[in-house]
This record gives sequence, C-alpha cells and structure tokens, in this order.
Amino acid sequence: MNRFQKVNISKDEWFVIGLITILAFVLIGLLPKIMNSRWFISLIPPLQYISFNFGFILLTIILFGMPTSYFLKQRIHILTMLRGGVSSWLIFSFMLDLWQPPFAFGPGGGQLILLPESLVGTSVDYMLGWTYIQIFPVQNVILNIPIIGKISLLFILIYFITPILAVLIVALVLRPGILLKLLKNKAT
Repeated sequence: MNRFQKVNISKDEWFVIGLITILAFVLIGLLPKIMNSRWFISLIPPLQYISFNFGFILLTIILFGMPTSYFLKQRIHILTMLRGGVSSWLIFSFMLDLWQPPFAFGPGGGQLILLPESLVGTSVDYMLGWTYIQIFPVQNVILNIPIIGKISLLFILIYFITPILAVLIVALVLRPGILLKLLKNKAT
C-alpha cells in the first residue's frame, strides 16, 4: 500500500488556503510598520498580542493545521485545519513560549520589563499577567509554599496554571475523539 497518496483538495479549499496564506504574509510584512507606532503602543496588552501575532496564527494554521487535517481525515478539511492550527498555536504560545525567557513577571509578582516600546505587550506572559491583574487583583498576593518558599499568586497563575488550562482548551478544541485518534496514530 502506498503511504503517500495523492492529496485531494477542492478548488474552494485551495482558495481558502491561498487566502489565509496571503493574509498571513501581508500581516507579518506589516509588522515593522506598526510595531513602534503610537497606535500600536497605546493598545491594551491582549490587543497588542492579537494584533502582533495574528499573521503568525494564520501561518500556523497553514503549516500545522493542514497536515493535521490530512492526517485525521485523509483530505484537507477546512474546519479540522482551523482546529489543528489554533491548537498548535495554543501549544506553542501558551506552553512553550510562555516558559521561554525573558519573563515579563518575576516570582514576587512584579513586572520585569517596564518599557512599552520593548514589545513586552506582545508576549503571552505579559498579556496574561495584565489580564489576570484586571480580573483578579492578585499581583500582591504572596503565597508561602513549602520547599519553594514565597511566590506570587500571579506568577503561579501565569506560568503554572495557564499551561494546564491551555492543554484542556486544546483537548476541547480538538474534541476528545480527534485527540485520541492523533495520540493512537502517533503511538503506532
């Protein structure tokens, strides 16, 4: 049996894939023009994060969502491609990038990067910290955890609780059946 079969993609699917790809590269190409503009710096961190990363999210949908869709459906299915791409983005951004230095917040809950011109607002940990502070005023809540010592609840929320939530969201986005199928096929 031939492992590499011809990929069946309809004209409508090619159109959507092409449109997403073009839009991704246009948005990424515009980043040098907007990232130091007053308009961009004045945005709240979640909007900075989305504005800065939207082109990269679309590119992730193409680069990781398409193979995921083909792997699961044996054809390119747009909704499965979107699910796979968004799930890949969540894994990369909210798990891997989150733990990659420089950190926006220290263990004491204070901000480590203070200049808005540094694009700190586009980082996932700064965006999450800003959001957690807006929803729950946890910046000054310090916990005394055995072995670890004193640590900010904000730090725990950003760097420990959020990755767990990201995994749960990925599982919900992919649906349990799709996630199980992916894991089974990876094991064989």
